[in-house]
Amino acid sequence: MMPRLPNIIYISFLKKQPDLNWQNPEVKQALFSMIHWWLARGIDGFRVDAISHIQKQPNLPSLPNPKGDDYVSSFDYHMNVDGIEQHLYELRDQAFAPFDIVTVGEANGVDAKDALTWVAESTETDKGGVFNMIFQFEHMKLWAEEQNRDQFNLVEFKQILTRWQNTLEGKGWNALYLENHDQARCINTFANVNHWYGSATALATCYFLMKGTPFIYQGQELGMINHQFMALDEFNDVSAKNLITKLQQQGQSDQSILALLNQVSRDHSRLPMPWNNRPFGGFSKVKPWITVNPNYTDINVEQQQQDSNSILQFYKQLIMLRKNNQNLITGRYQLLLENDTNIYAYQRISSDETWIIITNLSDIEVQVDIDNTLLGELVLDNQTPNNDNVRLDFMATKIAPAYAAYVFVKKH
Repeated sequence: MMPRLPNIIYISFLKKQPDLNWQNPEVKQALFSMIHWWLARGIDGFRVDAISHIQKQPNLPSLPNPKGDDYVSSFDYHMNVDGIEQHLYELRDQAFAPFDIVTVGEANGVDAKDALTWVAESTETDKGGVFNMIFQFEHMKLWAEEQNRDQFNLVEFKQILTRWQNTLEGKGWNALYLENHDQARCINTFANVNHWYGSATALATCYFLMKGTPFIYQGQELGMINHQFMALDEFNDVSAKNLITKLQQQGQSDQSILALLNQVSRDHSRLPMPWNNRPFGGFSKVKPWITVNPNYTDINVEQQQQDSNSILQFYKQLIMLRKNNQNLITGRYQLLLENDTNIYAYQRISSDETWIIITNLSDIEVQVDIDNTLLGELVLDNQTPNNDNVRLDFMATKIAPAYAAYVFVKKH
């Protein structure tokens, strides 16, 4: 049991966000009653934030600090800590189980070997996991917090996503994503803004057609990119402010810190949605709480709705492809070219057909080592007039230009 202390609260993240004491049965019952209150009003489910942080290391011991820093990260003592399962199963049985809903847990610190505790499908003899799916963080942690994103290890990226695909095959369900409110924009993170259209559509094709439920974060469907902040005091996110303080205390220059945050800050994904090319991107008639990315004049909803080859329209094609082809929902995932440092290729295999998805996630032309006999019919690619590296001879040459994407299907 956590010690009972008067007038003291525990805070993992923000002063305005005190942690609930999950060791207290009264607190849990109040939480479950609140969930029932919302479900009784007809909502379809919950996306549960930071759920892997509800269990704390007993007695709140101090963390190791071998470098003598002013502060050290506390995550090891409150992220997916032993004993969390008891709370999760109570949440499942008392709050979720009586209702036909969709649940998604944000589960930092949960890796594939622990996944079935969280998302296993129920059977006649086992209640299964707690959520329908979880947002895992492994593929978003290819870099340390203070590391720039100049190098992208595609082989490791493939290994992580493939491990999750294989672990949950026939047993659970994946949540597929490349962006959220805690990440910089995926084009800047995984691709190249200088190949904007290709980067956006290749990344979309790569993750969207895997097995699981794809999530699109606001602005991702437009190919929104990072904003270039001009000064450290322009950042609004508390994690950016904390990192600024930490790196300044380590002696880093403001210029180097600004360059890092312009790659990694969460503020990039929190800027207002650009609806049109009017002031403030049509988001507001007055200045919002944070800057609007000045490229709203070129990247906005209205413009892309009117362009049949836009990134927005490409996302719509991917959505329709999934909706109209059941085998892209249920087909088994199989990685191809696992050691290729430029190409992410995989199959979705069913009894009557096989889909092959090929994406070049590099800024160079690449020869793709896949036999023509495996490919079948080309259903979708991103070699459109909006792409600055168009080649139309893939079937003949197997050469994929920078950030090319191809979707094939072959009937058995």
